[in-house]
Amino acid sequence: MTNIQNGIQPTTERIQFSLCFRKSLYIPLVELIPVEYLIKTWISMQNIPNKMKQTKPDEVQLIPPTQIALLLILSEGPAHAWHIKKVLDERGFAEWVDMKKSTIYKSLGRLEQEDYIKGTKKSEDQLSKKIYEITESGQRELLEQIQSCLSNPPRSKSMFDLGLAGLSLLTKSEALSALEKYKVRLDYSIQWFESILRQFESKNLTEIVKSDPNQMIVGGMTTKELQESRHSFVIKALFERPYSIVIAQNKWLEVFIQSIYDDEGEYEFKEE
Repeated sequence: MTNIQNGIQPTTERIQFSLCFRKSLYIPLVELIPVEYLIKTWISMQNIPNKMKQTKPDEVQLIPPTQIALLLILSEGPAHAWHIKKVLDERGFAEWVDMKKSTIYKSLGRLEQEDYIKGTKKSEDQLSKKIYEITESGQRELLEQIQSCLSNPPRSKSMFDLGLAGLSLLTKSEALSALEKYKVRLDYSIQWFESILRQFESKNLTEIVKSDPNQMIVGGMTTKELQESRHSFVIKALFERPYSIVIAQNKWLEVFIQSIYDDEGEYEFKEE
């Protein structure tokens, strides 16, 4: 079964209108152009923005996401590796970084080599665990990395677009079935995001704090901690941004699915 038939959920970083092969173009070309060429064309399209945008000499080279996450956590204060792993879990960093313990230790070692962090032991005991803290050069590097992540984030790949590139190899019913499965997932995601964002409304949050101040809400935080946090607007933004992308994806998908239902032979699909 193909990826699109499995209804694989695409990355929400990008929303891209993909081309449907029209019958007037598809028929004379399909016998001459193999599927492999169509796939290669799709892959080359993914690199167009990068080719158009030449890297400037003064642009910051992004370090691996796991290392950025570790610097972010250590910027809050010194910590053991196990505490760092705990915070990564609680705050949902698994969406952005490799959470394996071996990767975390390897990244800590790399950051230490670069003098971005310093690891010290309280005693010479071999069982004594290192306490890591960020250095001045690490603070400077972190600020540069944050600015670069915000101003020039890497372009994410989309498995959904790859599925669209092969849409015409499916029957019309197979294509609709896969797309509608994906729409169900988008609808569920929208409901989930809305349930979280409702809790950020001041009135709702105040009521929740009054009834249960220790109720866990997001990122391992209690409602009381969220209400008192000076960074609640950032936490809210981390939900609002993907929510707006999912909304846009869903609207596009509705129109696209309807266009397939309304099609009277203009789109080319495999025979049922």
